[in-house]
Amino acid sequence: MLFTRFARSLLKNRPLWGWGVLFMVFYLVLGAFVFSSSLPKLPNQAIVGYTSSWYAVINLYTLASLAISLSFSLIFSTHSLAYSFRFTRLTPKKYFANFVLSSAIVGLVLSVLIVAATYTLFSYRFQINIPPAKPLLVIAVAAFSSVFMCAFATLLVLVLINYLGLKNQSFVSFIPLILGFGFGFSQLFTSLPKALLYASPYSAIVGLLYSGYSGFPVLIILTNPSSATLDSYYLALSLDTWTFALLLIDAYLLGRIKPRSVE
Repeated sequence: MLFTRFARSLLKNRPLWGWGVLFMVFYLVLGAFVFSSSLPKLPNQAIVGYTSSWYAVINLYTLASLAISLSFSLIFSTHSLAYSFRFTRLTPKKYFANFVLSSAIVGLVLSVLIVAATYTLFSYRFQINIPPAKPLLVIAVAAFSSVFMCAFATLLVLVLINYLGLKNQSFVSFIPLILGFGFGFSQLFTSLPKALLYASPYSAIVGLLYSGYSGFPVLIILTNPSSATLDSYYLALSLDTWTFALLLIDAYLLGRIKPRSVE
């Protein structure tokens, strides 16, 4: 029942559809028809790489937008959760498991829509067929990335609720998206140190989504075909480690959630 209600409430969230899907499709339109207008005639392989880089970064922004919705959901539930865990049969583990699972499903739905928009817009623009090279990898990475975003958003909000108060709730809720813009744009145009890219879960998400859509090795600079490459195994390991570590911390903090006044 919890899973169904969480998923329905997220899928009915209009700001999530507006900012997480429609606004991101607008970005894809710019990437397909505006920013590509100054490009010389590219070989098909370069077109696939260009398309995949846009898909990876935009899908990251979509999942970060989902994290914002999850943050506000937790913030406005602080009173009800604190008392439910104490006086009802609802446990933190049961609540959190359903919260994470519904987030993964909704994130996957949003990611599939971004894949469909990317395929349609860029295939039409370049007049070639540009489907995802490894659709199963794209689906797996999108689902697991949704879990990471859920865990990260939950950690930020629980630290705020339990220790800092809700004075800066709006800013903290937007941290996942702010980091997404920072790491996303950086990987498009900047050569960041390999150690930083391997350590960053955001870079891991972008790189794995890029590789899944294009079928190519992950580049340090996604828009530069001559750039050095990254090992997908280490990127996946980084994302897995961050996700499981955050889930464990969240489970601990959720059981100690405090009732806070949002006002």
